[in-house]
Amino acid sequence: MTSSSSIHGSVDSLNDHHLYYFSVIAREGGLAAAARKLRLTHSTLSAQLRALEEHFGSKLFDRRGKRLVLTAFGMDAASYAEDIFRLGRELNEMASGRVSPGRKALRVGAVAGLPKTLVHHLLAPALDHPDAGSVLAVQQPLPDLIDALRAGELHVALSDEVPTAAAAGRVRAHSLGATKIVLFASGNLARPLKRDFPASLEDRPFVLPPPSVALRRSIDAWLLRKKLRVRVVAEVEDAGLLRAFGAAGRGVYPVRAALRAEVEDVRGVQEVGPCDALLERYYLLYAEQRLGHPAIAAIVEGARQGLHTVRNAVAAKAAEMG
Repeated sequence: MTSSSSIHGSVDSLNDHHLYYFSVIAREGGLAAAARKLRLTHSTLSAQLRALEEHFGSKLFDRRGKRLVLTAFGMDAASYAEDIFRLGRELNEMASGRVSPGRKALRVGAVAGLPKTLVHHLLAPALDHPDAGSVLAVQQPLPDLIDALRAGELHVALSDEVPTAAAAGRVRAHSLGATKIVLFASGNLARPLKRDFPASLEDRPFVLPPPSVALRRSIDAWLLRKKLRVRVVAEVEDAGLLRAFGAAGRGVYPVRAALRAEVEDVRGVQEVGPCDALLERYYLLYAEQRLGHPAIAAIVEGARQGLHTVRNAVAAKAAEMG
């Protein structure tokens, strides 16, 4: 006769509720924030954490002032917990028919503000990979993407900046390449600006991304180096909408050189000049030990071919349509 302990677990079995609560505490950075997210009292959550530490026989956190900091064992435990709950979500997706067995969906994020054409180009090798399932793509601010990577909710994320060490935690960055930045404007505004560029930009209207976007901060630094003051008449995060403002004559606006062909075909729009020595770099962000999906290597390999292929692809598409 089989004992009840072999069915329901023994003293060595792991309580998944305790593990889940621990993973939320680690992700949220403390008991108070985790208690709010889980809608539990601080004392209840603290008791659950103590029970898990007693089960492991090791401390998961050290207290430093009012903060909880993961111990070395706690960091390993948090990584295992993320894998456990990620695999559980994938099992549910497979069981419900959203993903075929053996063909894992690639969950990828992109920093809000990255041009959608560029995101598609970087993800194209994953979309074309024969052994990959569907691609689930979202656009979010960088801090949200980092949280999702840590929690195992995303396999990778595309970003135009590397997160700081404090913010990243166990998130790593792999360089995918870079593109130059070129300034464009509608014809009436662009023609006089071409003479004596870039000094001609002084006090001219500009349409730029908001300061939360890495490209804006790079352009601000470039203008500062050139000792130029410009008038920012609109701040637009979405790259497509920003171009629409610029094409309507609202001001000078930045274009990634890799996507120049998309703008050159717009009637009445002209190149004003390049932002010399200014590059926008792109990175593949991932959590440690999270690069097992078969399509991720294809993204990295595709990026090695260079971002100039975006322009070539767009130009070829325009030629077909013309």
